[in-house]
Amino acid sequence: MCLLAAMSLGCSSSATGTVGRRDMGRRDAYALASCTDTVSCCIQRNPGVPDACGLTAAEAAAYVGTMDAAMKRANEKEEEDEDADDGWKEHCINTYVACRDEKKPRWQGDCYACFRLCEGQKQWPFHECRKRR
Repeated sequence: MCLLAAMSLGCSSSATGTVGRRDMGRRDAYALASCTDTVSCCIQRNPGVPDACGLTAAEAAAYVGTMDAAMKRANEKEEEDEDADDGWKEHCINTYVACRDEKKPRWQGDCYACFRLCEGQKQWPFHECRKRR
């Protein structure tokens, strides 16, 4: 009965036991953090033993390579998104400062409300706050 229960657990987290963070190597921490499906969990928790996951060595290598490429691209995309944010934030802040400092009689509209809109829309709402003509 116990053998049947142990075999049915397969690659689930309870089958691998518990490991404290200090006992865990960098690769093990990576494996636990990036486990996305049954195959990736099995491959990462049984390094060097693709047979345990029902794969050949070539299939396991291809799968790991695909996962690494996807994670690398996701990290690059995240960095690109962070860089792109800087432009609109700076634009919102600069336009808000100009609106606030030159308020009367040059600007019309609530500068702070427009700044909050700019934060949400990532562009200044010139239909709400603009220089007078």
